[in-house]
Amino acid sequence: MVEIGEYMRDVLARYDSLRGQKIANSRAEFWNLVIISAGDEEQRRWFAAQLALKADMGDLPLDVPITCISDPEGSRIGSGGATLNILKILSQKYKEEFFKWKIMIIHSGGHSKRLPSHSCSGKIFSPLPILPTKGGPYQMLDLKLAIYLPFLSTMEPGIFITASDDIEVFSINEIKRKRNSDGVTALAHPSSLKIGTGHGVYVLDCQTSGSPSTTEIRACQEVLQKPTVALMKERGATVRDAKGIEQVYSDSAFWFTSSVSKKLLQFYSEVEPLQNELCVYGDFLTFLGSKEDKYYVSQLQRAKQTRANELKLKLCSFLDQVPLDILLLNRSKFYHLGTMQEYLNGLTNDENLRTELNLHSRVRCRLLSAEDGDTVDRIEGVILNSAIHASSIVHRNTVVEYSLIKGKVIMHPQTILSSVVVDRTLDIPGGFLYHTVPIREEGDERYVTVVFGVKDDIKSEMKGDCQNGKGKLSLWSGKLFPAAKTMEESFLLTIKLVKIFDLGEKMDVNLADYRFYSMEDLVRLKDCDAILSYRKHVTQLSSSAE
Repeated sequence: MVEIGEYMRDVLARYDSLRGQKIANSRAEFWNLVIISAGDEEQRRWFAAQLALKADMGDLPLDVPITCISDPEGSRIGSGGATLNILKILSQKYKEEFFKWKIMIIHSGGHSKRLPSHSCSGKIFSPLPILPTKGGPYQMLDLKLAIYLPFLSTMEPGIFITASDDIEVFSINEIKRKRNSDGVTALAHPSSLKIGTGHGVYVLDCQTSGSPSTTEIRACQEVLQKPTVALMKERGATVRDAKGIEQVYSDSAFWFTSSVSKKLLQFYSEVEPLQNELCVYGDFLTFLGSKEDKYYVSQLQRAKQTRANELKLKLCSFLDQVPLDILLLNRSKFYHLGTMQEYLNGLTNDENLRTELNLHSRVRCRLLSAEDGDTVDRIEGVILNSAIHASSIVHRNTVVEYSLIKGKVIMHPQTILSSVVVDRTLDIPGGFLYHTVPIREEGDERYVTVVFGVKDDIKSEMKGDCQNGKGKLSLWSGKLFPAAKTMEESFLLTIKLVKIFDLGEKMDVNLADYRFYSMEDLVRLKDCDAILSYRKHVTQLSSSAE
């Protein structure tokens, strides 16, 4: 069986050949329709604009509809509710035809609070250092369109569900079709018990691990959601590998057939509009399996009967008899790139991931000539879709994306530069993420550069006095970042503030001269046209010769 890296390079090459081409002109099997979910109508329009830019640059197959669908107005409905809403819209638009299709849904409705450089654009449009043979640089969307291609030949018409911030790599041989292919099929990865505590874990009919050289399908008894180690053992989720080490099979993507879509549509017709959140993993999957006494269901039945619990138990009644099969990817790994540290480590330090996806250190990187004649290359790290002064000193544990570095900079470890412009020699403090956002407020255009420590918990809240009154404070909602007239001025101002407040340098900035914004404000006030114009400019500049 081929190594994971070799197999994944072949998968990516298959997709790369389809970028900018018509699928109909090739023999390749591809999705009939791709849906990107959005949290609201504003995010949907913004995602659609980014898709249009990718299409204009020849980054996508030409004849595959890729569209965005927003959650309905009102209460938050979660990934499960978003799935139900999408199914309803598709059934209304395409009638019975869509039940014959293979459709991918990528859930992308969040604001990437733990990786704020992607909060405005969306996690699905985050760049990746994969070297394309044509078209623009890869984004997470391209990777998602590529890596699940091997499962299309096994999948019946239905819906394939995936998240927007995880990566699965694998090597598989032929997958034998099930005798009864109706129902739900989930991908499963051999994982340590510790990893299992943060994921969904499958309890299989056969309590032995699969052979590393095989790809097999097994029936599932139940799904445990983020279980303790004790619960995994109690419910029979643990298996032993060939070396006798205990492990579990954890979740990632899954698909369900059109018969399940019809059940979900019937359920939705009886409960909409939703007033509570449903999770497509934590709720949908945990209702499945052959066990009569499923742990999650019994917990719900014993709990106080709230409106949310009643909704989930009703969903359970619709899904209770749906079979769940597990596709054991015995040669596979699961990576999550949803936090600043995960993003840094995955792209720069994780040699396994770098090998398995053939990640490069420089993708669409242009070196700007050094005026002092310095020809020594001290630029390490990942430079992605950026132009950088050739004399710069860049530590290997750094990521530079969509940035123009016109002056010589020194970048220290644990640094992310995203969409920044630097016009002078500068020593950039390490351990931070820096990201510049253009905003438009009351017709006035400004730029704000946010800065967060790479270990910061941006979502954590505490009680305090906000500028707008009492409430909960967090790094996400705190008005901490000043606006400036240009990208260059904005970045320099933020660097000064870091050196004042973190490094103790003397104050040479009059803070009263500036208006301050929160990251939450920037997501709302972002100038989408300016972001796209800048991104197109930096892509063209970084792709051209000096």
